[in-house]
Amino acid sequence: MNFGEAFVILFGQSGMTQAEFARKGNFSTAYVNQLAKGKVKNPTFTRACEIADALGVSVDNFYELMKNSE
Repeated sequence: MNFGEAFVILFGQSGMTQAEFARKGNFSTAYVNQLAKGKVKNPTFTRACEIADALGVSVDNFYELMKNSE
């Protein structure tokens, strides 16, 4: 599983809409759309932390999901 696939799972669990997530993380709607489609596979660590923060989870949650799917 890559970061994008992990995002899809965690975003689904968040209960947020794409618009809410975009506002909370100060992300463009185009970027959120790419995230929601699992197209962002390897963001920088800083960006991954920003995404995790906007979801209200730890960046470790992403890496655990990715690791456990191997």
